[in-house]
Amino acid sequence: MFDLLIKNGNVVTPAGTRRMQVAVLDGKIHALEAELTGPARKTIDAAGKLVFPGFIDAHTHMGIPIMNTFSVDDFESGSVAAACGGVTTIVDFTVQEPGQSLHESVATRLEKAGGKCHVDYALHVNVTDQAEARLPEIPQLIEDGFRAFKVFSTYRQAGMMVTWAQFRQVLQTVDAHGGLLCLHAEDNDLVEQETARHISSGDLAAIFHPRSRTAEAEARAIARAAEIARELDAALYIVHLSSRAGLEAALEARARGSKLFLETCPQYLVLTEECYLRKDGHLWITTPPLRREEDVEALWQALADGSIDVVATDHCPFTVAQKDAGGGVFHQTPNGLPGVETLFPLLYTFGVAQGRISLSRLVQVLAGNPARIFGLSPHKGGISKGLDADLVIWDPEQTVEIKAEQLHGKADWSPYSGLTVSGRVDYTILRGQVLVEEGRFRGESVVGQLLRAQKGEQR
Repeated sequence: MFDLLIKNGNVVTPAGTRRMQVAVLDGKIHALEAELTGPARKTIDAAGKLVFPGFIDAHTHMGIPIMNTFSVDDFESGSVAAACGGVTTIVDFTVQEPGQSLHESVATRLEKAGGKCHVDYALHVNVTDQAEARLPEIPQLIEDGFRAFKVFSTYRQAGMMVTWAQFRQVLQTVDAHGGLLCLHAEDNDLVEQETARHISSGDLAAIFHPRSRTAEAEARAIARAAEIARELDAALYIVHLSSRAGLEAALEARARGSKLFLETCPQYLVLTEECYLRKDGHLWITTPPLRREEDVEALWQALADGSIDVVATDHCPFTVAQKDAGGGVFHQTPNGLPGVETLFPLLYTFGVAQGRISLSRLVQVLAGNPARIFGLSPHKGGISKGLDADLVIWDPEQTVEIKAEQLHGKADWSPYSGLTVSGRVDYTILRGQVLVEEGRFRGESVVGQLLRAQKGEQR
């Protein structure tokens, strides 16, 4: 007897979409056939609906400290929001406190997630303090299944930045042991210069956030980092790509032989810097900033043609009160937006439904590619026999207006409020267990598990 049988759904894979029956046994996909009969403990009729692999949000920040406050979602609330949006795996980041070892930062983060996360989770390891002293820790962390690391080329004043010499050392060490380094790419000198210029001129409104953290700053950092990666013959993952200039720098570097993975986020595909002109524009402050329409279109084209590998959220939500605490001043407002619950609905609506990308491309950037790149593909990232039964059933005939009060995270607003999405998550299934049923969260107990990465595939 099967544990679960999903009948008559249109199953989406990178190879295409076919009407298939999906049988689940012991948390795994047991059979995938055009015709399949047999008793099951639970049967779902998915006629007229799309069946996707569970999605992976490879970039979240649950409960992290920023500007004397904390992002408002913890692993419990953030994972409920994730499940309601069809995300069955999140990859969060450690927080390295000053003087703390990388191993200690991992242990602290695992304590926060353990027994609280309703979806499966993995960790990227931030290296933000005493980078040279932390190099000896990296090989063992990779061996333990924490193979992705992240550094920042900015935030010097916050004590998080690595120098380019440190970047080279960390990249070389991570790559030599089969890991992957991720980079928040902004040129710190240019950011500090432009920020100081606007502050001294009294230009403090939200619109001066993108004027201070420019597309040029992103492009400069990508170009410099990519050249170092090329010299070392090391792979590098660029997080939250936001601009056409940054994209062009990355593509030029690839043409010269740099091995780059590129990630962008829904906010850079759906929103523009016009949001900052609103009376409450400070709510939309995130880093990198929202850009212009020409940047949005360039990123969609890169997503369609395969230049961008992953779409993730950089989920880092704050309440209106937390955002307001900065007084509307761009450099004193907590940076970050909610997004994990709206990731897939937005990409489907503005990508697939509007003809920008195919269904197959969507499952590549939200499931297959992040699983492969971050070493989760032995179990995650697709719908085939033997993989974890992480599945999402989507009703494309529904239309839903995004309303903050109907979302499941702790933020009391959404940057996407008022937008209408073309479909609804009917079911989210994690390793055969139904978390969301008919659009409602049903997770009676916490079932999320820590995922330890295998050595992922390099470009």
